[in-house]
Amino acid sequence: MAETLYPGFERPAIAGWRVLHFPELDSTNEEARRRAQQGDEGDLALYADRQHAGRGRRGRAWVSGEGNLFLSCLLRPAVGPARAAELSFATALAAHDALSAATGLGPRFQLKWPNDLLLDGAKVAGILLESATGRDGGLEFLVIGIGVNLAAFPAETPYPATSVAATLGRAVAPLDLIAAFLPRLSHWITVWEREGFAGIRDAWAARAAGLGERITVRLAHETLEGVFSGLRLDGALDLRLDSGAVRAVTAGDVFLPGTEGAGR
Repeated sequence: MAETLYPGFERPAIAGWRVLHFPELDSTNEEARRRAQQGDEGDLALYADRQHAGRGRRGRAWVSGEGNLFLSCLLRPAVGPARAAELSFATALAAHDALSAATGLGPRFQLKWPNDLLLDGAKVAGILLESATGRDGGLEFLVIGIGVNLAAFPAETPYPATSVAATLGRAVAPLDLIAAFLPRLSHWITVWEREGFAGIRDAWAARAAGLGERITVRLAHETLEGVFSGLRLDGALDLRLDSGAVRAVTAGDVFLPGTEGAGR
């Protein structure tokens, strides 16, 4: 089994989640994975003041400035691996609602497919799900990682970035956001368990950036332009091309009008 490399400090539980705080980690997702491999039963949330090997989607480095939020949640949901990806959208809803409540900025936050949060059109947070399957092919555990630019943001990124502090004029403390986020994550997971992805999809679409608008989607080997016409029940983005055909996009980078990379 993998060993935990860093000392953690237990905090009071929040909404049924055990909470661990680390002054420093390589990656909160990696620590959650290590604890899962050691047999942790889940419902665990751990956060760090600093991480020096944070990563985002597609293995991209996640800039980990102090004062920002680096949080990972370990779950053991009783679903197959294919359905586990739906929880990325539930997590985005929880993050959106928590940030709205913690800052009072409400509708200035939007969700960008597939796993980003925008503040005034610039990226303020990202979500990364990682999982492991057992020998029977079933889901062994799921790690939900979220990074939020509370105090600072990187200057050079593929998509324009911002921070809560830059917009609000003050930073929100990471633990305060965690206290707002975890109850909302539990709520949206419950909605997902009871209603399936349909209940999540409708709520996500109501907070979505670019829905009904012309967008650019950069794929591994091509770039597409069209109208973001909806979200499928498997989480794929429906892109209506100029030809009238509808393309289901399951992975790619979305650029809204006016952002760097749009139209390229």
